[in-house]
Amino acid sequence: MRIVKFFADHDEQIQILRERGLIVKDVTQAKRILSRENYYALIDGYKEPFMEHDERLNPYGQERYREGTEFSHIYALYRFDRELRILMLNELLKFEKNMKSKIAYRFSEKFQGKDSFLEPGNYSENSEHHHERDRVISTLANLIKSHKKRDRVRYPAIRDFFDKHRNVPLWVLVNFLSLGQIINFYQVIEEELRERIAQNFAEEFSEEYTNLQLSAYELDAILEVAFPYRNKSAHEEVIYRFRLPHPVELGNLESRLDMEAGSLKQGTVFSVSALLKLVLAKEEYEVFSSELERLLNELKAEVQGQAFGFIMKDAGFYSL
Repeated sequence: MRIVKFFADHDEQIQILRERGLIVKDVTQAKRILSRENYYALIDGYKEPFMEHDERLNPYGQERYREGTEFSHIYALYRFDRELRILMLNELLKFEKNMKSKIAYRFSEKFQGKDSFLEPGNYSENSEHHHERDRVISTLANLIKSHKKRDRVRYPAIRDFFDKHRNVPLWVLVNFLSLGQIINFYQVIEEELRERIAQNFAEEFSEEYTNLQLSAYELDAILEVAFPYRNKSAHEEVIYRFRLPHPVELGNLESRLDMEAGSLKQGTVFSVSALLKLVLAKEEYEVFSSELERLLNELKAEVQGQAFGFIMKDAGFYSL
């Protein structure tokens, strides 16, 4: 059996797939898809749930597809993952915006002096945080300095704000921080502020659902799960089977969400979809849940049986 280590045109690619047991019913359509989506991204990225690993049926461990697997099945999973990325990124960006807003508000509320965010004394006294604190302050200071440039300014909005107000407050600067930078900011501020921000999320949840307590430590855990998905979604990486390399300790969040202990700690797609309930408005979360259910049902209609079970296990939806 040939292994693709060389250039192969679309006809040759389809022939190789057929030699490995994949059913290609519509060659013209398959060639059109391969020309748009790229063989490596489509096949290598999404073939795994369809591979035959049963030693009785594939004793030599060759790259073979399970009997009955069609090209359309792989493409259905590819489309599902693409729509899943878009759906999750949209909600994670809302969470990111909410996080930035709360941090800027609470920090500025407590430290109202001009450029108070550049003062090391306004952050955590814990020496373990000082290195990261200094990096955060340096990042903010460099953003402010950008207004002095008159050409090739990365963020013209900062310069425009400074020109108009002669100052750039934190609630403007946070909009130009990455999620990773805002997470670092949250980790190095005073514990009292950290807890207040976490409680703000809990209060919003309590107003729309039932009473909830959320600690800064637990909000850290939510961010630890959400951050990789936000980046992978933005960079169009395979997302349905991604999980964190190390389990995340979520405190009592699983029990508060009426979920089985340990069901969220692996950081699967299921984990993120469940944790988003804590940080999105109820109406937004209901729309997200409905769209996610639609995607899952559409995939189940196109990819049935063992392959669908493998996909759901990879994504953390063990009960489906």
